[in-house]
Amino acid sequence: MDSNLLSAIPAQHTRFVQLPNEKGHNAVWDFVRSPDDRFYISVCGENEKPLSALLYEYFPATGELRLILDVEKIWIVDSEQMPPSKIHTSIDFLQDGRLIMATHNTAPAPGHKQWLYEQHYEHPWEGYPGSIVMIVNPDTNEVFVRGIPVPRESIYGGILGNDPRYYYFLGYMRGHFYRLNLETNEVRDYGKVSEFSSCRLVKDDRGRIYGSSYTGALWRYEPDSDEIKDLKVSFESPNGTKYRRALIFTLQSPKGTLFLANNLDGEIIELHPETLEVTRHGHIHLRHEQPNKPYLIGGLAADDNFVLYYGLKIVGEEEPIRLVRWDILNGGEPENLGLITVNGKQSEYICEMIFDRDGWLHLVDVCGRYSPFILAVDVKMLQPPGADAPPAEIIPFTEPDMYMSDVSATLVQIDSKSVRTLPLHQYMNWRDTAVKHVSTAGGKGYCISGQHNVIVIESDCSGGKAERIEAVYDGGGPLSCLDGVDGTVIVLTTDRKIVRFDLVSGNVLTVVALPVEVDLVKLHSSLDEGILLATDRDGALFIWDSGNGELHKQENIRVSMDEAHIIRLDDKRILLSGSYDEMFVYDLVNKCSQTLDVRCSSIKGRAFRATMTGGAVLADGTVVGGTADGMLFSLSADLQKVTSYGRLYSSGQLRNFITVGENAILGVYGGVKDAGHVFYFSQERGFVDLGRPRVIKDNAQLYDMETEWANIHYISCLAYVEEDDYLYVASGEEYGCVVRYKGVAFP
Repeated sequence: MDSNLLSAIPAQHTRFVQLPNEKGHNAVWDFVRSPDDRFYISVCGENEKPLSALLYEYFPATGELRLILDVEKIWIVDSEQMPPSKIHTSIDFLQDGRLIMATHNTAPAPGHKQWLYEQHYEHPWEGYPGSIVMIVNPDTNEVFVRGIPVPRESIYGGILGNDPRYYYFLGYMRGHFYRLNLETNEVRDYGKVSEFSSCRLVKDDRGRIYGSSYTGALWRYEPDSDEIKDLKVSFESPNGTKYRRALIFTLQSPKGTLFLANNLDGEIIELHPETLEVTRHGHIHLRHEQPNKPYLIGGLAADDNFVLYYGLKIVGEEEPIRLVRWDILNGGEPENLGLITVNGKQSEYICEMIFDRDGWLHLVDVCGRYSPFILAVDVKMLQPPGADAPPAEIIPFTEPDMYMSDVSATLVQIDSKSVRTLPLHQYMNWRDTAVKHVSTAGGKGYCISGQHNVIVIESDCSGGKAERIEAVYDGGGPLSCLDGVDGTVIVLTTDRKIVRFDLVSGNVLTVVALPVEVDLVKLHSSLDEGILLATDRDGALFIWDSGNGELHKQENIRVSMDEAHIIRLDDKRILLSGSYDEMFVYDLVNKCSQTLDVRCSSIKGRAFRATMTGGAVLADGTVVGGTADGMLFSLSADLQKVTSYGRLYSSGQLRNFITVGENAILGVYGGVKDAGHVFYFSQERGFVDLGRPRVIKDNAQLYDMETEWANIHYISCLAYVEEDDYLYVASGEEYGCVVRYKGVAFP
């Protein structure tokens, strides 16, 4: 007989402890037990209240609390900036007994009505300055603030390495993995390991660190080699859920294996660290209750016999979260122990649960009517409720939702009729997924990538899978790419070759080695009759004739910075930036230059950042250009008049301009550290931000989309297919992807 699913855990086997919430704190996202058997808990602000985190010591035998730390009193935050509202899955223990931890943010500044962390990402006054790392002495309450290791980034999970010099952590916005050297303060960025936020890090006995992507792909950092390894193991959803599937809870079994659970539609994976063998034990839901909606796991703990306990809740149901038991090592199945609601105080979600040395299980509730609280449960006294068990009193409660905003004015994603993500990281080595170039031909999209070879990825415009992944050249990876004629692509490679190949067939047509004395780094444009413009590491300009293989250095001319862009006016003339805000035209035939009478758009006092980093020519000869400081301008066809349209944001260059029809362009805002946007410009409609390439299902409009997640921070390139109305936006980072938009909503 099925156990009574509407019955509650018997109150006589529990102890209720209300956590401080006088200021509105309603959550806990770190609850830990130290090696010397002390318990610490972080009380946090969730949703719409501008709060800072609190840290308490918790005494499980009595339920008493002792305040150790109020972040608001040890860290200065301007009233217009987002506060450090949480300490989130980042508490660990130094060898001398002190605690190390980091702050996280999901709260608005006092003047904000919503938590607009993306909308204010680069805003100097209203953004999030960045998480701080703290070292805390729990005996004296002394706090040592180490500062902000990554500006603008929010730390979403941290762990101390076996080597106590190193503290490892994850970034919320960018999905990067970082290491802080506690002796030298050096921060190392290992790059992107997740589409977006992922918080849980865990070590095995040898100090190797495990984590996952947002969509549930497991990886391991190996300190001995100082490298991250893609384990090629992913959590699987029985419902095809595309929402948060990241690793969320871990336990080490008596035999040294790791039991791993993911956040939504969870399953239990047992990983053998030495062999990387995986045993799938099944999903966490009750076997007689096959849910047709996603379900959440809340907390995970094991008793002395390694019987598992966890919370289980169906997303969207009014029932409180329930406690489940699973004797997993002995072949048992998940058992319902009752809903977590004691004397009418029901729990909507359990963030963590820990056993004390007396065998009581301490469950931490968050984000409900009475949150936060701890419910200590004597699980030895619990059995699945029978059919005669009385039903629990359930009071429907709707949590204020900071994520599922339906206010379109607050959303940052690019609007279109349809969107499809091509998650390259699911099909390739992560190191090879940073896209260097995108081309289209015959209704197919072609990405050029690779670290040590030139890889072509072919995909259908509307599909979510790669149809062909082929290394067309093995000598070196792509350094710079250009579209050639008749479906060819020209690639400058890291082994100092210029390779031309056919996109569709993958056949290499020519390979030309550069002279020993020439070190080209960028291909700028292709002229008629196979003439290419390129620059070397010092900015010198070269003309390469692909017909005879000759390479000619142009004397007395060089680009002003690495990101500088050369605009092709015609087959004889190019437009470049000169000193400060100067612009000049270079005649490729007569080998002479002319400085223009007009100046490039710049910000007063920052003309040194007026170098053109992007540009294109419209059908009527009007030049549209962008600068390193983010200024957009147009230059009349006669090169006599400049019109400035301002900047998109407070920092970041404009680059990667492509034409749309005869009179409009698309381009990219932002460099490596900026949150990239795609922008649109036409003389009729002006300069318009189209948004970020972000497919995040926290927004109500995107929740049910049948496509994988994407969150491209650094955009590498764009491609637009006018006849089919497809826009390709590619990631320039490892763990890369491409987002394809059909019918972008141009203004």
